[in-house]
Amino acid sequence: MIGNIGQTGKYVVVTGGPASNYINNGGYMGVGQLQYNTNTQRLEVYNGTTWQALNLGQYYVGLNPDAELLLDWVKKRRDEEAEARVMAEQYPAVADALAAVHEAEEQLKMVVTLCRT
Repeated sequence: MIGNIGQTGKYVVVTGGPASNYINNGGYMGVGQLQYNTNTQRLEVYNGTTWQALNLGQYYVGLNPDAELLLDWVKKRRDEEAEARVMAEQYPAVADALAAVHEAEEQLKMVVTLCRT
């Protein structure tokens, strides 16, 4: 059973689960006793007055929409670059264009570095 789960980063989304598993332990005899209800197929706890089903809801952990969009973009870019590398092996014009792109990227990095200083 999961005792606690929380959002640990700006790209993680946690939903679902119980709103509260609070049990009133007022010192009464039997408070906190557990039983399994075979009719409802649920674990129940006695709160001093009635048997209450434990809320053991499901948790869902996933990425937020921004993270999903970013990963989709990265995957598309990776696939495009892989396709271009394969094509560069067959077509010299594609190989020349890839070399020109690489050179332009290096020049851009250098200019940005110089502008920051």
